[in-house]
Amino acid sequence: MEFKQILKERYATKKFNGKKVDNDKIEQIKEMIKLSPSAINLQPWKIKIIEDNSLKEKLYAASIDQIQITTCSHLLVFCANTDFKAHADKFMDMISNFGVPEENMEFLKSILNRYLNTADLCEAQKNVFIAATTALYAAKSLGIDSCPIQGFDPKAFSEILELPDNLVPTIIVPLGYPADNPMPKARFPDEDIFF
Repeated sequence: MEFKQILKERYATKKFNGKKVDNDKIEQIKEMIKLSPSAINLQPWKIKIIEDNSLKEKLYAASIDQIQITTCSHLLVFCANTDFKAHADKFMDMISNFGVPEENMEFLKSILNRYLNTADLCEAQKNVFIAATTALYAAKSLGIDSCPIQGFDPKAFSEILELPDNLVPTIIVPLGYPADNPMPKARFPDEDIFF
């Protein structure tokens, strides 16, 4: 499917039919999410993938009773990782094994140090939204529908999922097959968007 067609056909699915998405497609979506861009390629996110229906039931009340939570096949909980220092160290260790020339490593370290001085939860969340957007379009490219959801209680999600303090639930993306029909896409005209 052409990317423009994916953009046209993707919509915020409000109810799923409960049919399971096969593991091969989930693995493909995970691979595409891993290719998401991020600032300095730090990828400051962790994504909890939930299939367990009883766990989805617990999260339902913490997400304004949105039926997508309990009817989806898989629920992706995108968390911002605020432990930038540890994450950056791990990233530098990883790329040092790629044989990157020392002068390039030094340049990257200097940029990273400046970046880490200003990095905060908001910065991590901006990057998380990029990864979540990738998930939405990756899913649609495989014939799987989704719905980006910000209407949930991050604190309650953290408690239910027993997340460490450095992982902040930021956006959730249920995946599955629709039990509803898309509404027409309402988009502002060019003059209201571009200048």
